[in-house]
Amino acid sequence: LFTGKFLASAARGFVQTFILLILAYVVFQLFTPFSFLIILLIALVFAAAASTLGLIIASIARTEDQATWISVFFTMATVMLGGTFFEITEGSVLYLFGKASINTYVNSAFKTMIIRGGTLTDVALEIMVLTAVIVAGLIISRVLFRVMPGGR
Repeated sequence: LFTGKFLASAARGFVQTFILLILAYVVFQLFTPFSFLIILLIALVFAAAASTLGLIIASIARTEDQATWISVFFTMATVMLGGTFFEITEGSVLYLFGKASINTYVNSAFKTMIIRGGTLTDVALEIMVLTAVIVAGLIISRVLFRVMPGGR
């Protein structure tokens, strides 16, 4: 049950990102076929990291409504702190808080690959951070996870 929830969530997130990246590739031709594969790897690791955070939220929340609102708050915070919509000035307080957001690392990796034409070694730190989030998230969520009567 636990593994199924993790894999289903990660796969759903990856498929959504895959569709958007295919469209970006076809319409804007932003990257080469090889860099496209690396970007897909980054997207897969990010989807898995986000999935583990979702498992932690689901394990903490007592009701579906609580899980929804925790997720909304968490998503808004990570998106704003991660520099998704605007650049965060280096050295600022928001920049320091942003280091706690997985969006910071995935956005940095995407920018390195798409804008700067980077390689896999250029985004190794970001992938390692996201992988550490996956491992820690799986451990924490597994400890907190409980099967609820009624299939929840």
